Amino acid sequence: MTAAPKTSAAPTPERTAETIRAIDDFYHRADELYRQTAWRMGLPDCAFDILYALMEEDGLTQKQLCERGFSSKQTVHSSVKRLQAKGLIALRGDSPRTMRAFLTERGRSEYAEPIRAVLAAERDAVAIFSDEEQRWLTGAMERYIDALDTRLSALSFR
Repeated sequence: MTAAPKTSAAPTPERTAETIRAIDDFYHRADELYRQTAWRMGLPDCAFDILYALMEEDGLTQKQLCERGFSSKQTVHSSVKRLQAKGLIALRGDSPRTMRAFLTERGRSEYAEPIRAVLAAERDAVAIFSDEEQRWLTGAMERYIDALDTRLSALSFR
């Protein structure tokens, strides 16, 4: 990867449209890679996201699982119930608001190794970039998301 261009010339509309398509394509390709990985593990997407999140940090609330997996409350709730019924996760807490999901021994024994392999693949994929390239990449994406947030937040639809 090369350093960011140093020019101050505004990009052409064509270049901007190509970049938007490329960003969309990267997102869809990554999403499809994870969908295929979940399928190969015999899991629906949301169940994979939940097990993945719990492998990284056990004891998350359903709200946190929604945020980590980019899924709706209803989707996560249904998936949590199915994973619980299969004995892969357990819910603990004093009330619905304090309930936290934990991997059970069965969940850990069945999915720890495959999910660790996914985490290792992610680390290996990022490791193709130097430290400087990683900083540039994450910095560029952060700038893009901040700019998009500012512009989308300013839109009025009513």
